[in-house]
Amino acid sequence: MARPNNYQKKVEPYLSKIENMALTMTEKQIADTLGIAYSTFRRYKEENEQLKAALKNGRKDLVLSLKSTLIQKAQGFDYVETKTVKELNVETGELEIVKEEINKKRALPDVAAINLLLKNYDADNWANDPQMMKLREKELELQKQKIEENNW
Repeated sequence: MARPNNYQKKVEPYLSKIENMALTMTEKQIADTLGIAYSTFRRYKEENEQLKAALKNGRKDLVLSLKSTLIQKAQGFDYVETKTVKELNVETGELEIVKEEINKKRALPDVAAINLLLKNYDADNWANDPQMMKLREKELELQKQKIEENNW
């Protein structure tokens, strides 16, 4: 029976955990958690499809979650804010809750999130930024002028 290598000992048994780690950790942090060098981790990733798939699946869930959050931010959302006021009871010497305020609030749609989503989901209508196009046209004109001046 062959002796197991480091990949089989330190990575393979933890593939499902690596998938979960990919949600919140960088590859370097995952390598540190597994107790292997980052360069070794990168080599393992190139050589082993299972590790590559585990990282990809973990990130896929993260990307879906981030997309959902971005869409929510672009549309605005309702949330509940609670505030607890405590005062010191002179008789007992302990903090006691005097009142609790519960406020329902609305986060307004975020313009940057809207712009990003429209550029990605409706590129035909939102890909060209008119201000940026004007700046690029001016830049091209200046470059032409420089070329013409250098030819004389």
